[in-house]
Amino acid sequence: MILHAASIAAFFVDQLTQAPVQIQCVQQSTPESWLKQWIPTAVSLLSVGIGVWIARWSFRASSERDRERWMLDQKKAEWSRLLESVANINQIVYLGKTMNREIEEGLKNDLKPAIRALSVALANCIFLEDFRPNSENGKKITDFIKSAYITSNKISMRLEMFDSTREKETSSEGNRQDELVNYVNSILDDGFAFAGKTSDLLLWLQEEAAKDLMS
Repeated sequence: MILHAASIAAFFVDQLTQAPVQIQCVQQSTPESWLKQWIPTAVSLLSVGIGVWIARWSFRASSERDRERWMLDQKKAEWSRLLESVANINQIVYLGKTMNREIEEGLKNDLKPAIRALSVALANCIFLEDFRPNSENGKKITDFIKSAYITSNKISMRLEMFDSTREKETSSEGNRQDELVNYVNSILDDGFAFAGKTSDLLLWLQEEAAKDLMS
């Protein structure tokens, strides 16, 4: 019996010597390894965030530049209409030294439409805030327009009287010639005075346009 127990014990000892114990070591995460895992992710997220911010900033900047460019184009268009309208009036009332048929026809047929065109151009000043009809500069142009209509009516009346005198028959040719000369001189006097006002207005508008568009 003792021999049998000894043989069993020997058997187990032999098994233990043949099967070595395997010990598995589980390596715990350290703070350093955790940082190494998340640094690439954080960098990627940061890159994406910066890219989105740059895209949004670029879009806003581009939109702002487009808006400013559009505003400038609108101002240029309004300035162009104002300057062109005054320049047309200036061309019509430029009489030179003598009165001829072409100047007469221009004063009779073209002056009032040109004044109306200036009035419309002024009414359409939306982006030129300093030249809206109720502004100080706008009132300056409005006063010129009123004066222009008065002058135009006076010139038109004298031209009609000039034509009537030129065509009527009279016993005294000398008297008719004197009347014609008086009408022509009156027209020239009004025309020269009005041409000076028109030229001054045009020069002033050109200076204002240059300051506004270059600022």
